[in-house]
Amino acid sequence: MRQFLSQQVCTFDAVGGGGLELAKLIPIDGEGEYIGDGEINIQFKSPLGALQTSYAYYGKDEYDDDTPAGWYDEMEDELISDFTFNPGEGFQVNAGTACNFLYSGEVNMAETDVPFRQYLSMQGNIRPTAVDIQDIIPVDSNDENAEYIGDGDINIQFSSPLGVLQFSYAYYGKDEYDDDTPAGWYDEMEDELADYTFGAGEGFKINAAQAGYLRFPEM
Repeated sequence: MRQFLSQQVCTFDAVGGGGLELAKLIPIDGEGEYIGDGEINIQFKSPLGALQTSYAYYGKDEYDDDTPAGWYDEMEDELISDFTFNPGEGFQVNAGTACNFLYSGEVNMAETDVPFRQYLSMQGNIRPTAVDIQDIIPVDSNDENAEYIGDGDINIQFSSPLGVLQFSYAYYGKDEYDDDTPAGWYDEMEDELADYTFGAGEGFKINAAQAGYLRFPEM
């Protein structure tokens, strides 16, 4: 994970199902040592991009005397001990230094529909392996009657470490982008079908005209 701003998602769920507990997510450096002193912040944004909450990681006795290691809500001055990510839930990281997240759990390799809300949300590649963007389809429901959401209504966005939009890909159905064009994600600025592969757990933003789901294929 890079320094400053980035998006992230957990590629493992809790053993037996359910999302991963925040307490089991540990930021570490290249030597495998935890990064404390509040340098790593997990942030949650509103649909309009406003910061709602953030949690910072501190080692033992770093937040205050006799305090345990863990994630702290610095605004509320409390340890966060009961937060669990929903499966596939993305988040933003503001990091004082580049880091990795150490965690473990159960891998879900079945076809999976990950919900996204209308307007802005944080999402990511939920698989612990690389995934081609063209294998992911935005759909309007999480059942067998789901239909794709096309006409460029769903945009995957990539931002710089300072939060500036760098590029985005929009989804179109067959013949929607132009005559005789296949369904897929398109780079509208370059006027071409997107050629992009997500790394394991790589995050991104979605700007959506309506709520829906990202359908990841079975692996």
